[in-house]
Amino acid sequence: MCTSKRFDKSYKIISNKEICAGYFELKVKADTISKYCYPGQFFMIDILEVFLRRPISIHCVEKGTISFLYSVVGKGTKILSEMGRSSGRVISRRGEGKDGCDEIKMLGPLGRGYGLTSNASSKFLSRVSFDSYGKKSYQKSGDIDFNPVIVAGGTGIASVHFLATKLSRKGILYYGVRSKKDLLCLDKFEKMGWKIVVSTEDGSKGYKGYITDVLSENLKDVDTLFACGPVPMLKKVLQIAKEKNVKGFVCLEKKMACGIGNCQGCAVKINGENKLTCKDGPVFEIKDVEL
Repeated sequence: MCTSKRFDKSYKIISNKEICAGYFELKVKADTISKYCYPGQFFMIDILEVFLRRPISIHCVEKGTISFLYSVVGKGTKILSEMGRSSGRVISRRGEGKDGCDEIKMLGPLGRGYGLTSNASSKFLSRVSFDSYGKKSYQKSGDIDFNPVIVAGGTGIASVHFLATKLSRKGILYYGVRSKKDLLCLDKFEKMGWKIVVSTEDGSKGYKGYITDVLSENLKDVDTLFACGPVPMLKKVLQIAKEKNVKGFVCLEKKMACGIGNCQGCAVKINGENKLTCKDGPVFEIKDVEL
């Protein structure tokens, strides 16, 4: 069961900008709900002319706003990319807000994020600093043994960026994409002081090949690993982590119809049992995940 409050309502669109070819960042005004969001959680976003809502990870929460990073891959995300924009098709299921701003309906925040997993240790929680979550608060840790390593593939960078803003220590980001044109958010990680290692499959930027090849050569048993990306990448990450006895968490990307566990369509094998990515995850401990 998800442990945070969730809301099903419309939000004013502040901006919906194309940050590079085929990739957009949607920002909505969410003064009340933003304080209930945890890294790794997601929203089910309502899109006109599309029957099912689309699950999109929380990318950033700041000053009463929530941002989502997404790529245009089909009809739904194509329509989403046109919502709230000044030119072209102006669409919103709820019409326009009272002040003329377009609105978008969303359900969330949903799922268990980093630090909300059912068996996450208190030691891990003490190393994470969140703004607020109900009446709970976690102190920043100066533990020198905490060496965070983030591994991201493609738009998996979205949820781990939110995580990076809340971790009490800076670490290393390993980021793999197809080509340099698919690189996202590197400036944000640089401003936060993270070391960045990039790989591209075509060799147009950084190492040529897969980011997991670079990770395998550099991951140490004292690191704490956080990963999000496509399943083939995560399979390799899990293999490397288990071989090197590295603990951590992975955020799974699965197709979801409802986002709350009713449809049973996002099952995944966790510690020998069938669990639902949307309700029991999407974040799970590395040692428990079977892909």
